[in-house]
Amino acid sequence: MDAKRPTIGDVARRANVSKTTVSHVMNNTRFVSEETKRRVLLAMADLGYRPNALARSLSTSKTGTIGVLIADVSHFFFAQVLRGIEDVLMPQGCSILICNTAESPEREKHYLDLLLRQRAAGIIAAPASPEWDILPELERHNTPVVFIDRSYETLQGPFVGVDNVKGSYLGVSHLIECGCRRLAILAGDLRLSSLRGRLDGFRQALHDHDIPLPEAWVISGLEHVQEDLQRLMMSDDRPSGIFCSVTSLSLMALATLHNMGLHCPEDVALVGFDDHPWAIVSDPPLTVVRQPAREIGQAAARILLALIGGTEHPSTRVVLDCELVVRESCGVRQRHLVQDDPV
Repeated sequence: MDAKRPTIGDVARRANVSKTTVSHVMNNTRFVSEETKRRVLLAMADLGYRPNALARSLSTSKTGTIGVLIADVSHFFFAQVLRGIEDVLMPQGCSILICNTAESPEREKHYLDLLLRQRAAGIIAAPASPEWDILPELERHNTPVVFIDRSYETLQGPFVGVDNVKGSYLGVSHLIECGCRRLAILAGDLRLSSLRGRLDGFRQALHDHDIPLPEAWVISGLEHVQEDLQRLMMSDDRPSGIFCSVTSLSLMALATLHNMGLHCPEDVALVGFDDHPWAIVSDPPLTVVRQPAREIGQAAARILLALIGGTEHPSTRVVLDCELVVRESCGVRQRHLVQDDPV
């Protein structure tokens, strides 16, 4: 005969708390001290107690599911963001439904409709579109949304991300400090607010150092980057430094330079935005502006839990700092090789 399945009452007795307190710990519906929460979670683990998701759904008209909309599940940045979200939500017994939008507004709308039908408790989203027709309906159903990475005036709500202007300014300033005064940018998809911010930071850094910027040296989009970069690097007056707004563009730039027989940093210096495990083993190791991706996920999840629980969070707009990780792609040890003009 199977052993009796543990109940919420068993957990309460083991932790020496009320059943109401156990419920608040599981659903994050009220503040519970860290010590009490630790005792409840330990009791649940000792007894092998698993919350009845169906019962919770019937009692709250919500499931324990959190929807996470991201642009590319294979992207290292978003993978780290997901780890941060899991760090916070998994101990709370939440189920996480990952929705890969591939930057498609149509796929995004499909997933939002799905999450609404599934009675998701909340949503964390890197929006693919600045327009969400479904947002009023989510509000009517009391489904909170926390936005990450991208910030649009048309999408009002809690946000967690980085200061992209400040981050790119940091990376471009490093190129300038290494002697570069002819600078180009692989700007990526400028429909995204994050990438527009990085372009703004690039322009601001050049302006503050009285460095001119030919518009042809701003390469946007993703389709013809390699061809545009090849044409730029074949010109007599080519850039001596390149800033890449996205990890994939950094890799593309390194491959293009290699195929052209050009060397980094001897022929051109390079700084990328976002770190990746391959960046430290590339030839040369790539200098990057690193985002605190895991911390972004953790902060977004904490805000969402507070909103679901009906409590106030200290901040509903969290902007974290980036970090410059200096490696060898700017010729830090060989500054004279990338020097354009006498200082």
